[in-house]
Amino acid sequence: MAIGTRFPEVLLAARRGTDGAWAELYRDLGPGVLRFLKGHGAADPEDCLGDCFLDVVRNLHRFDGDEDAFRAWVFAISRARLVDSWRRSERRPKNAGGGLEEAERHHHHPAADGPMLQRASVAQLLEGLTPDQRSVLLLRVLHQFSIQETASIIGKGEGAVKLLHHRAIRRLRRALLSDRDDEEGASWRASLLPSLNPTEGA
Repeated sequence: MAIGTRFPEVLLAARRGTDGAWAELYRDLGPGVLRFLKGHGAADPEDCLGDCFLDVVRNLHRFDGDEDAFRAWVFAISRARLVDSWRRSERRPKNAGGGLEEAERHHHHPAADGPMLQRASVAQLLEGLTPDQRSVLLLRVLHQFSIQETASIIGKGEGAVKLLHHRAIRRLRRALLSDRDDEEGASWRASLLPSLNPTEGA
């Protein structure tokens, strides 16, 4: 839940080193960042989360913006720490999806409606995406960032984000089409596929 109108006050207190302000920022952003890291199959998501917030503490004096900008900034740091963890372990994520089933219950986005995550294996679907496609889908669908914010977080242009989103949705559609051949599968695919049109949105 967003801090809201109190955010400037909380941010100022955090800059002054107030423990309560840091605790509030962590409570607000920590769970979402952890879901993002788990969704990428991070080898040690809790450790990666800790590294992320250490960077936030060290670099807070450089931040300038509102609560939405702060949220995007923290997620950009978390993705950078995730990439560092991949490099250290010399691997790309293989087992993704941890925490996403829970996240879907709390987040909704018109680009990918609930039935997709309720009826299909989230981990299996995400494993078919590239790391960048996965990042865009998680940020846009589960964390509800705009295209502009997502571009800032992953360090790519808005056009690239739109293309990655489009390709991710197309891959999911293909996976869902080939997922089940039984009568039940045919019925839920028929109701699901219209919600997976690769529209870009704002």
